Amino acid sequence: MKTNNKRELFQSLGTATALIISVLALVVSIYEANLLKAQQKATIWPYFSISQGYNSEGFSIYGLNNGTGPALINSVEVIFNGKPAINYLDLLDKVTPENTVGYNQIRQGILNNTVLKAGEERLLFFIKWSDETRKIVEKMNGEEVTITVQYCSVLDDCWTFSYPSGKRVKENFKATIEFEN
Repeated sequence: MKTNNKRELFQSLGTATALIISVLALVVSIYEANLLKAQQKATIWPYFSISQGYNSEGFSIYGLNNGTGPALINSVEVIFNGKPAINYLDLLDKVTPENTVGYNQIRQGILNNTVLKAGEERLLFFIKWSDETRKIVEKMNGEEVTITVQYCSVLDDCWTFSYPSGKRVKENFKATIEFEN
């Protein structure tokens, strides 16, 4: 009888040991899977921002993706003094209603519903220098112009970037009026 009790005890210990090893293997597998997921996110992480530039030709606003993966741009909102603008001409009319800036003085790019690959820079707005456009740029810089952009990674992680504050938050955003370039 003692032999049977010892055998049962060893079988129970063997079963318990196998169960503990199995649970530990499961925990390690889950941990490694989460680690791999984090690595994958890091390799395709977009980091979108907006900047402005000045040169001898004029003034520009451009978007750039300094991340490691593509930035899918889903929503763009441009506000001037609390009022949304529909496009760049509408924005110029809001800044200076009496402006006579023609298409030959403006270049504009498309941002809404586009994809910027890693390292890509895209012109959003360029205005050639003239006496009138210098006043417009001064007014735009002196007044409250905000650009808010929602961009996402290919894994549907989304962020909202606000210009000129540079504020970036991980959240969904939908423009009240989509800005169409």
